[in-house]
Amino acid sequence: MNDIPLTTFFAAFFTIIYLFLSFRIGYLRGSPVMKLIFKMDKKIPDLKLQRNIRAHGNFSEYIPLFLILLILIETTVEMTFNYLLTICMIFLYGRLAHAICFAFFDYNPFLRISGMICTYFSILLFAIILFFSLI
Repeated sequence: MNDIPLTTFFAAFFTIIYLFLSFRIGYLRGSPVMKLIFKMDKKIPDLKLQRNIRAHGNFSEYIPLFLILLILIETTVEMTFNYLLTICMIFLYGRLAHAICFAFFDYNPFLRISGMICTYFSILLFAIILFFSLI
């Protein structure tokens, strides 16, 4: 039996999203490998490439912290599965909304702001849970 099912699932799921964002950067840069897979006739605007690089970088900055907090909570804190799953889903929405905003839109304040609010909320909530578990 897996003692850390949420960490296991979300680590695998976030890895797939991370790889998608990585492949997208390769595609937008005109990688020779991507040219073998996809037909690439047009030049990608530099701003679009920079936004996609930022989406990829931002994703890779928050995911490790979230997974570390999640595994600490799953292994040390008595908390219901559904409560943890709810927080994980809020974080997932936040990361997906933010990545989609940067990777596929020129400007979408709703996705960007809601994505960051959900990301910050989830990480802050996990930090508070861990602090209170020490008391």
